[in-house]
Amino acid sequence: MRDEMDVLKEVATIAAAHGSNALSEILKRTIKLSLPLVTTVTPDNLEKEIDSDEIVLSVQSRILSGIEGKVLLVLEEKSAFRLINICCKGEDKATSGFLTEVGLSAVKEIGNVVIGSYVGALSMFLKLLIVPSIPTLISGPLYEVVSSALSLEKEHILMIEAVFEESEEKIKGKMYFVLTQRGREIINQACDKILESLEK
Repeated sequence: MRDEMDVLKEVATIAAAHGSNALSEILKRTIKLSLPLVTTVTPDNLEKEIDSDEIVLSVQSRILSGIEGKVLLVLEEKSAFRLINICCKGEDKATSGFLTEVGLSAVKEIGNVVIGSYVGALSMFLKLLIVPSIPTLISGPLYEVVSSALSLEKEHILMIEAVFEESEEKIKGKMYFVLTQRGREIINQACDKILESLEK
């Protein structure tokens, strides 16, 4: 029997296809985006998961309409370097040891594509106009970067693994979809309607 997570995984599949096309077009080379894992995370478990001073880069957007929440794409610093090198392969702009303005811009643009792809697919499934804000890019210790965007109290969190694949690279990151109680209820109700229609 299918449940709400099946619907959200289907959203991820569609988002990954759209994101792959968009990234490949922007970067002028084939980039495969996959979102293979979608799961819920409790605030307590998230606190344990992010209890680290490892340096990360995070692209963050607030949801402006449709539902209430925030979306964060988080990359380890080394993964961000590798992703930048994919973006700038064959150009003088590539960087392997420090983040340039061009590199930061590339990470922000990639994050915007990934977040936009998932939010767009979710909007289509829920038949709601869900609009993310212009993304911001934050760098710092993992715990500080993630916890600063969350209240970790009454929020509901979806954790979505993001994998970027190119001919010579495979890079992993994590996307956190943080929903208020009301945002969670809207998604629950919409998923229930989708599942009911599939059973008829």
